[in-house]
Amino acid sequence: MKKTALGFLICLATVLVVSAQATDMQDVQKERSMRFKASSTAIKAMFRQHLPAGDFATISKEAGILNIWAKEMPAKFPAGSDSPDDQARPEIWTDFETFKAAAAQFDKTSAALQKAADGGDAEIVQAALSDVTASCKACHQKFRKK
Repeated sequence: MKKTALGFLICLATVLVVSAQATDMQDVQKERSMRFKASSTAIKAMFRQHLPAGDFATISKEAGILNIWAKEMPAKFPAGSDSPDDQARPEIWTDFETFKAAAAQFDKTSAALQKAADGGDAEIVQAALSDVTASCKACHQKFRKK
């Protein structure tokens, strides 16, 4: 009887640990999806609204948020966090160093955008914003499912 109870407790503990890990992975997938969508929305707003209005303060603020995301991005792709309904390609995990380099490029371009916005020159801001989108596209071509 004691062996059966112990076996049951071990099974239950294993199920709880596996379930918690699955929930953690779902949470990380949801968070990165939300942050990618927010980044896309922010970049579009910068091009369509803030840049034409000369609203460099908002561009600087949004670029700062993009920069934080760029720094945190690799940690949001832990091993085992892929799923069939995720837009992430397996190459993220099989070539993680290249993925981290792509995130570092996004970090660099978003920091440059923030600096440009703080300078207030529309042409420089537009060029920096184009560099941000180029870094996004380069990463998507290699690491995002179509």
